[in-house]
Amino acid sequence: MPKAPTARKQNFLLKPMSENKTKPRVIIPIVGQGSVIHVIRTGMLDRMSEFVTPVVAMLWEQPDLIEELKAKGYEVTLMPTYNVTAAYYALRAKITLWYSKYVLKSPTRIILRSYLDLYLPAKKVWKRKLKNALPEFLFATWPPYIKRLIKQEGVLIKQQPCYDAYYTWVRSLQADSIFTITPFLQEVELVARILKEQGKKVMASIHSFDNITTRQWPAFFFDHYLVWNNINKAELERINPQLKTNNAITICGAAQFDFHYKPNFTWSREEWLAKLGLPADKKIILYAGGPVSLFKDEPQYLAHLNEAFKAGKIDASEAVILFRSHPLDKKERWHALVGDSPYIIYDAAQSGKEKFDHTNVTEEDIRKLMSTVKHADVQINFTSTMTIDGSVFYRPQIGPYYTELDKARKEKLTRMMYMQEHYLPITKSGAINMPASKEAFIQMVSEALQNPARYTQHCDDCLDTMITYKDGQTTGRVIAALKRFYNA
Repeated sequence: MPKAPTARKQNFLLKPMSENKTKPRVIIPIVGQGSVIHVIRTGMLDRMSEFVTPVVAMLWEQPDLIEELKAKGYEVTLMPTYNVTAAYYALRAKITLWYSKYVLKSPTRIILRSYLDLYLPAKKVWKRKLKNALPEFLFATWPPYIKRLIKQEGVLIKQQPCYDAYYTWVRSLQADSIFTITPFLQEVELVARILKEQGKKVMASIHSFDNITTRQWPAFFFDHYLVWNNINKAELERINPQLKTNNAITICGAAQFDFHYKPNFTWSREEWLAKLGLPADKKIILYAGGPVSLFKDEPQYLAHLNEAFKAGKIDASEAVILFRSHPLDKKERWHALVGDSPYIIYDAAQSGKEKFDHTNVTEEDIRKLMSTVKHADVQINFTSTMTIDGSVFYRPQIGPYYTELDKARKEKLTRMMYMQEHYLPITKSGAINMPASKEAFIQMVSEALQNPARYTQHCDDCLDTMITYKDGQTTGRVIAALKRFYNA
């Protein structure tokens, strides 16, 4: 079971510094499932070890993964606990308030905040708005205010309970650099800031296409960024024009999509059906659930599908529903709301016991996901990356564009979720088919089962826009960029 890191175990896991002084020592944070997939399972870490000495920094203790890495000769350490004061959190929240409005300028912030407010008590929403009123007024009327806050943050971070531990830990590693796919995570940011103050090189890759427009204020910028596409590049250049001046952004594609193009990462349809306990004589409707933190009403769509089967609107002799929970959710939440059904097989993505994101991801876990998006005949999600996954295999993608719960108050904002800046290119590509009512949803699913080609005409448009490359070679492009960065 994953545990919180302790100082004793941190020292125990730290291996002696490599005797090879010619390779730069690079801290590589592993902070959750995405890092495991992106950095380790793609083979990126192994290929990096040819020209750098990786220092794998785990955010949590995952014994099986740590032992796997140590058995391959990697140096593994646990990151110190990141603990900061309420005053520091409040200060960064104020700066993020300014950053969102005057620097990032993304409609996503307004859309997402308004949507999430639907599920909060009105008193809590108004309390937050009143709290933000004064700083917003000062941002608008007194330009020196934000300069004062940013200067204050630079002083306050060094007074935080965790700062000395992080500083000592970073110095003990004798690192020359950091390479991370999660530059917006404050633990990782702190490591990079300490290295940068020592004159070290810092490199970042953007793990997910939504990271730039949905994360908080970055306290500083890395020397170089690797991104999925032209859209991500433009977003970074918008928040920091100097990155464009310095030619500090390279478009490589999305490394985690390399698996989609590797035949050895999918099972045959027959093996997939058998492993998941699915009937061999029916088509499979995949419902890929979203995270509980964002989409509390989403189980209604699975319930609508279930009702359609009961009513005979979808032929139960021809199809069955496979529900897959999000890695940041539990299938039990959906089961409790929808219930047992002869038409639904509930399945779960891997997730941690103490924190959803803190778990290992094996190659078999990846094969299971790849096989699911390859073989499921019709695929449904609500504003998810899964639209891109399924488009690789030319499967119909359907996104419910309605709500039946508190419709008058929620439907407009439910639909606006498809207009978030990071998701809008997918919406515009036409790859996601969006039924505007429950009746249209059921009809579209039925039609897609019978005539899938009608709903897959824009899959390539989505892929060209979002992941740029469709060759399964993004990891190689990342390695080439890293070699240039480290002069290897």
